[in-house]
Amino acid sequence: MKLIEQILSQSNLKEAIHRVKINKGAPGVDKRMVEELDSYFRKHQAEIKDAIMKMMDING
Repeated sequence: MKLIEQILSQSNLKEAIHRVKINKGAPGVDKRMVEELDSYFRKHQAEIKDAIMKMMDING
């Protein structure tokens, strides 16, 4: 398995979201609150992963 596939694996992304919530991460440039993260990610997960994979293909 390629490193990017490991990074984008469901278990790794779930752990990353969990850690952000535990750390009570502050809103970023997009002004999204930590509480919005789960629903936003569920809704946009496929397009986020696709965009990252597309960038990897271009740069890789």
